[in-house]
Amino acid sequence: MRFLLTLIKDIRYQMNYGFYLLYAFISALYIALLFILPVEYKRMAASVLILSDPSMLGVFFIGGIWLLEKSEGLLSLWNITPLLPIEYILSKALSLSLISTLSAVLIALFAFQGNCDYVLLTAGVFTGSAVFTLIGLLVATYSRSVNQYMLLATLPAVLLTAPALLSAFGISYPVFDLFPGTALWRLIAFSLQPGDRSPAWQWVCLALWLGTVLLLANKRVPAAMLSEGGERR
Repeated sequence: MRFLLTLIKDIRYQMNYGFYLLYAFISALYIALLFILPVEYKRMAASVLILSDPSMLGVFFIGGIWLLEKSEGLLSLWNITPLLPIEYILSKALSLSLISTLSAVLIALFAFQGNCDYVLLTAGVFTGSAVFTLIGLLVATYSRSVNQYMLLATLPAVLLTAPALLSAFGISYPVFDLFPGTALWRLIAFSLQPGDRSPAWQWVCLALWLGTVLLLANKRVPAAMLSEGGERR
């Protein structure tokens, strides 16, 4: 119940700060762009656009949230709450993944009018978004300002998504499949081609990345909170 209340609070927090409105605006732009593209390019373009939601926006949003909570002194209050670090981490990851997933489904629904594997799309985007959000959270804990975070987060965001973008345009190497962005892009692409079966490796790759960044975040976030005065008593 405690975790559920925290998750609901984070969702409301994101609504109040206009995250959902911004995603709705971006989704509308993507849908409009897909409508004017030739049919032969629509699915490839859609897979890249949907990929940009969890990989780019999610990464930058979590940095803003962490730094905002830091500036408001909320992180230093952690010592007087019963909330566990892992609950804080999961709440942030799941709430932002929800926005990305809703955006992806909305884009696919309007652009392809039901001709899509929504189960695969939802599961893939939700998992991939959680991976990128946790990576962004890790970077945010080492940042002192928004400008510094933008500089620090840009490099990993580009490195983790560049292989996916190259693969989308036909430039692919086996090592690219080790990157979470590539695994996510392939799952998105498969979901937009109903009938195609997604390789199990894509799920294994995302699961390994998710487990790794979750363990790292669960180690780093409490330490960062302690540095803000949020030591347990």
